[in-house]
Amino acid sequence: MKEQNDSHPLRSIVLATDLSSSVRGAERYAALLAQHYDATLIVAHAFTLRQPATEVEELDHVPSTQRQELERRLAETVKKLAQIAPKSTSVLGGGSPADLVDQILRQHRPAMVVLGTHGGGVMERRFVGSVAEGILRTVNDPVLTAGPNVATPSADRLLFRHILYATDFSAAAAHAGSHALALARSFGSNLDVLHVVSEGAIGKQDLITRKEKEFMAALGELVPGESHAFPRSQTFVETGKARERILEHARKGGVDLIVLGAHYHSHFARHLRTGPVFQIILEATCPVLTVCAPE
Repeated sequence: MKEQNDSHPLRSIVLATDLSSSVRGAERYAALLAQHYDATLIVAHAFTLRQPATEVEELDHVPSTQRQELERRLAETVKKLAQIAPKSTSVLGGGSPADLVDQILRQHRPAMVVLGTHGGGVMERRFVGSVAEGILRTVNDPVLTAGPNVATPSADRLLFRHILYATDFSAAAAHAGSHALALARSFGSNLDVLHVVSEGAIGKQDLITRKEKEFMAALGELVPGESHAFPRSQTFVETGKARERILEHARKGGVDLIVLGAHYHSHFARHLRTGPVFQIILEATCPVLTVCAPE
């Protein structure tokens, strides 16, 4: 296994799954990430006991059929993924996915969370909106989401040849930038740094340059001595709507991973279900890594 020299070495990969067949791509991404980082893969499923199952467990003090079935399915999933990531285990917990993931992360950081999605229908919007938004609100840890248009990786090892990091060049966005930098170094990736500005910002190059300098200074504090330049990188400044420009750039550039920064109190983070993050996750043909800046 490769020697770790990343600025963000990962101890754990936490796969939050509903155990459906439509999250197989996310499962494989999680296993391959765990393999790459020699990390523990934790397959987590949150559930709520149905009323009959609750009565059985409370009155008879034995595991319900519902719980036993979920344990069986988790065990099967772990057995399959352990062929790729030998250090695989599972956690079955009651309550919300966000609460369960938060509990796991408290014991297993530094970590990355991996989510899968089902499709573009109403149920999918509820799943992505509630689960992903809940997790983003709860943790500062990076969250990788494999959307409905993302193909299951077929290679025996994970290849991120080309990473796109979209940033507003704010100091807060440097937190996501440090993760993009670490991933690019770890995977030997080409890295595009994309800054999308509104039409009104055209001609304000001095402002853009100042924001970029502030961003790089903040990044330098997170990755001391190494952030004067991204490795194998290019910087792009484009005008228009962020969602459209990010997706277009990713599509034309053959991007394997999109990295986005979000702020806890911004429209970007608070309105995930109707905001650009949600749309990018649903439309992208590669995984999307979202990183919230610490409060």
